[in-house]
Amino acid sequence: MYISAWGEKIVTDNIPTNDYLEPIMAGITYPNPNYRIMHNISKEFPYDCYVFEYVVKGTGYIETPEKKYTVTEGDFYFLNKLRYHIYYSDPDDPYEKIFIVLKGKFVDFLVSNHLLNDSVYIKKCNMHNYMMHVINLLNQDDPINYDRLAICVLEIFQLAFPSPYQTLSNTRKIPEMIRNYIDVHIYEKITLEDISNNLYISKSHIERAFKKEYGITPLAYCANQKIVQVASMLVTTDYSLSQISQQLGFSDVKYMSKSFKKIIGKTPMQYKREELAKSKIVK
Repeated sequence: MYISAWGEKIVTDNIPTNDYLEPIMAGITYPNPNYRIMHNISKEFPYDCYVFEYVVKGTGYIETPEKKYTVTEGDFYFLNKLRYHIYYSDPDDPYEKIFIVLKGKFVDFLVSNHLLNDSVYIKKCNMHNYMMHVINLLNQDDPINYDRLAICVLEIFQLAFPSPYQTLSNTRKIPEMIRNYIDVHIYEKITLEDISNNLYISKSHIERAFKKEYGITPLAYCANQKIVQVASMLVTTDYSLSQISQQLGFSDVKYMSKSFKKIIGKTPMQYKREELAKSKIVK
């Protein structure tokens, strides 16, 4: 993780990639009245990546040769590759946004099958949890789990661009479905009843199938994953402990901190100080 020249927290960049699914860059753009990005302005430097962004707050603009778009809090937008784009903050109300930049044959396939031919797509939908899940998945010391990343990307496409192409979701094994449900809804309070109601599977079968596959109960997995997200948010956001606790559905900060120390072996603030000290800061 490092800070870009625009003041963005970049959680991933220059990852060893493959031609199937390549996470080029991801992070969080914080309010900056001078923020301005340009793609494919010059034919000598074609920008062949897809851009996914979700506006957390504030206002921004996207310009193409044909039209100027305004995006505000709660807007998710998709910028097609090899197209002319200029996007920037409103100087009086600069936006904060989560962004993911991808390329590869898998993304090409999804774009093609969702019939996304326009330069810009904008939709008002709550994509915060889905985008943050990708951010946190990429912001780990372990090698990238490309299977889970592919599922996350598919979830984003299905939420933003509904289509009849549902094969991956429908053929996923039950333990994988449970795990993915927990991962995507990790910012919410999750109960066995929630999982049961959403996946149409009995609570007893959920516990039995999940533990058989992963050696841990679904709720224990959920508790561990929440701490993983806490650790990531401590170094990738400027949120206070209280804000992180609220976003992840903990009963209070004290309980979150106690759980964090039990699993990580350090208090949240100890962990944050140590991790930020390791970070490369680009000024």
